[in-house]
Amino acid sequence: MTDENKELQARAELEAADDALRAAQALVGLGLVRDAASRAYYAAFHAARALLFRRGLQAKTHGGMLRLFSQHVVAGGDLAPRYNGILTRLQALRGSSDYALAFTMSSDDVAAEVALAGELVGEAHRLVLTRAS
Repeated sequence: MTDENKELQARAELEAADDALRAAQALVGLGLVRDAASRAYYAAFHAARALLFRRGLQAKTHGGMLRLFSQHVVAGGDLAPRYNGILTRLQALRGSSDYALAFTMSSDDVAAEVALAGELVGEAHRLVLTRAS
């Protein structure tokens, strides 16, 4: 993967993260907590992928993305360990919101998770765009 390709892929992932984050925020406002939770995960997912592309890495699965994120982004010193927990929790939340019929979570609780996804998206922007400059 060339440096130019890394940057293009990372920027495309950031755009997808921004879109998913805006959708999550709008869905919370509409009271659609299941969908908001799912979109929050995908905002964080795309942010994490942007950070991996920045390093020339690409995972084939969601689990692989989590492992690479932990090994290279967090252990590599780009982000604090708390971001592993945020990403892992959002993935579990997405699974519950998409598949568990008994999913119950308040709009306030989902809004807090969306805010955490937003933190990760913001950090991804900072790291990707700082390095590209």
